[in-house]
Amino acid sequence: MATAPSAIEPPPAQAECTHCGLPVPVELFAPHQQAQFCCHGCETAYLILQEDQELLESLQARREASAAARRELQNYTYLDHPTFTAENCQDLGNGVVRTSFLLEGVLCASCVFAVEKLPRFLPGVIHSQMNLTSSQATIEWRPDEIKLSDIARTLDRLGYPPHPVTEDGQERLERQESHRQLIRLAVAGACAGNTMLIAVTLYLGFFSGMSSEFLHLFRWTSAGIAVVCLVWPGSVFFRGAWQAFRSGTPHMDLPVALGLAAGAVMGLVNTILGRGEIYFDSLTVLIFLLLVGRYLQYAQQRRALHKISLLRTLLPRSVFRLTAKDPQAEDESIPLEAVRPGDWIRLRAGDVVPSDGTIVDGSSLVDQSMLTGESRGVPVAVGDRVLSGATNMTGALVIEAQSIGSETRLSKIFELVEDGLRSKTPIVQFANWIGGYFVIAVLLLAAITVAIWASTGWELAINHAMALLIVACPCALGLATPFTVAIAQGRAASRGILIKSGDVFERLAHPGIIWLDKTGTLTQGRMQVVSLSGEESVMPLVALLERSVVHPIAEAIGRKYTAPADVCVADFESIPGVGLRGVIEGVSWQIGSEKMLANNAIDISDPLWRQLNAYQSEGYSTVVVVREDVVVTVCALGDQIRTDSKPTVECLQAMGWQVGMLSGDHQRVADSVGRAIGIAPELTMGDLSPEDKLSVIQQSAAEKTTVMVGDGVNDSIALATASVGIAVDGGAEVSLKAANVYLTTHGISPILEVITGSKQTLRTIHCNFAVSLSYNGAAVLLCMLGLINPIVAAVLMPISSLTVLAISASNGAFTRNKTTAPNKPLTEPALS
Repeated sequence: MATAPSAIEPPPAQAECTHCGLPVPVELFAPHQQAQFCCHGCETAYLILQEDQELLESLQARREASAAARRELQNYTYLDHPTFTAENCQDLGNGVVRTSFLLEGVLCASCVFAVEKLPRFLPGVIHSQMNLTSSQATIEWRPDEIKLSDIARTLDRLGYPPHPVTEDGQERLERQESHRQLIRLAVAGACAGNTMLIAVTLYLGFFSGMSSEFLHLFRWTSAGIAVVCLVWPGSVFFRGAWQAFRSGTPHMDLPVALGLAAGAVMGLVNTILGRGEIYFDSLTVLIFLLLVGRYLQYAQQRRALHKISLLRTLLPRSVFRLTAKDPQAEDESIPLEAVRPGDWIRLRAGDVVPSDGTIVDGSSLVDQSMLTGESRGVPVAVGDRVLSGATNMTGALVIEAQSIGSETRLSKIFELVEDGLRSKTPIVQFANWIGGYFVIAVLLLAAITVAIWASTGWELAINHAMALLIVACPCALGLATPFTVAIAQGRAASRGILIKSGDVFERLAHPGIIWLDKTGTLTQGRMQVVSLSGEESVMPLVALLERSVVHPIAEAIGRKYTAPADVCVADFESIPGVGLRGVIEGVSWQIGSEKMLANNAIDISDPLWRQLNAYQSEGYSTVVVVREDVVVTVCALGDQIRTDSKPTVECLQAMGWQVGMLSGDHQRVADSVGRAIGIAPELTMGDLSPEDKLSVIQQSAAEKTTVMVGDGVNDSIALATASVGIAVDGGAEVSLKAANVYLTTHGISPILEVITGSKQTLRTIHCNFAVSLSYNGAAVLLCMLGLINPIVAAVLMPISSLTVLAISASNGAFTRNKTTAPNKPLTEPALS
């Protein structure tokens, strides 16, 4: 009689780590061990402190069993390749080399202690330093004494699988720019705080009296701090103004710089002459606020970029190159960068194709959805061409590399993405347009003020003109856009909508056309059983047969039906391109495509034959189940339409947008999906390559606002070229880098919130402009009439900025979803 398996002994509630005293997780509790540990780091640290002479052997023995499933041991030999060394390691001289790894599983100080003790039990390792915050380890070693791959394997055995740290130039530039902006912001904040303290002292002295020596000391100190603020953090506005002046392009930095310069000159003149008012507190505070607005906008854009995967994860870090041009030859692990045309590369099931090439051995199914949008696997065999970025799904392959690096199809798509990004016509911000005319108007009005008051004395005339320039400082205009955009971006991010650029709000405020990708955007992006005719009772046995293969159809059937556990399959055989067959409890079964029916010995009834044709005409993938040479079941599989696709399309159309669909799938499949969700036939396009999608988007963008929504590399060119590109959850990083908006939630219904939020944000910006211009207009009129002197002007100047900040904070965009598509299921069947 069979006995039930014994239950795993749970850890006692009071089980604590022998080393640090923290609770021991269930998965790390060892019921037959006296010493218990909360992590691998504590175990390593404990053994080191106990002076265990066989530390490494002990660790290996304990962890090999638990790591066996994970380690068909990770092959780290590519770390020893000269190409990897040249690009990722630093020669320190005297035979010492340095590199860095990102480590998994680093949890506490004991983990840091374990990693930093590498030199103790690995001869040849000179230094090991661990950063707990970033999980990054810096290793220094002597290559003539120990290989880097051996160090990596040791870290893996310790429970910290290492990954090379790679950083592209764009990331370095972003980090450096963020560092510079934070320094400017900190200096501006310090200057603003100190000048405000001095200003409070001077204002109090104005009413209660202050001796002249202290008065001059405070004024000159304030002037010195303001000069530092203007010359260092404030210089960005003057550089921008100079560039705008040289190029003849209106820009908000021009009026901002003019206002700052006018206030600074007036304050310095009054400081030198020992009369009148100084405005250094207002100037430094305004510089600080302007820089805060700029940094918030930049930080939100950077956050949107770094919420996504890295571009390099699309391709493998290493490949298996055959040592000879023979499919049976041994292979070696080398870095991707070391692959050369003509190399033979072995691909296992699940591997990503690293370079364009031709199959020289084996047959399989290849998933090219990242490149073409085709949701079904493509059968390939010897002589067929495969492209980098595709995924080998079933059998083992050997390919001969032909195009590598920048010559691959994937790299060509990246280049088209960059071209699309560069070719976008820059939109001149409304604030810059106003600012350009505002500068001219302010200068003219200042000249008119001098002329009007000249008859009463030049000093009074210049005083009124300077008051006008100070109070009319267009700083509120400069704050209107970045603060409103930054607040809207932050709120959108909290709702799972990452917006990289404020241009999105302006572009989406006016209806145009929205093109939707099919696979992964309107559909789930994976096969599902959607309909069945015949005997459904046989499907568990079908799942039993399909369990023996790796295939999207097999996975779909296995998800829906549970294979019996007490039944075995005999005489199993896989027929490439056709299907499977086997014997279950003495009964012969065949499962596969309609190609199986070419065998005249197989009989199919008329109703099932008609249903098979009907499924195929609707764009389904079909599976025929044959029992003892008789078809008993016809199964239809397809890519399930998302529940929110149809209601979202209806809402978009009601908002005045045209909605179309672009797909790499067959036109028949695209038409089926289009009919189901309500897209007009003339706007439903299938059989499109990435270049075809680009052509459609370019033609559409020349006529109206064009939005592209997609999730794959095949969509990235179109995303970059469209007026607004929206990448949905699960998309490849290159498409996210090309897109303006990234939706972290499933489905397309968040598009509605993006559009309504954009309209609200643009209305808030326009409201800020109206308030700022009205305020400045009234203040300018009062200055021209001589009713405002410079000290009052200095007090009034920041009020418009504070008003703009208050209006920006009250923007209701992305605070709640006012326009959402009902999440109701479709009445139509799912389509492939």
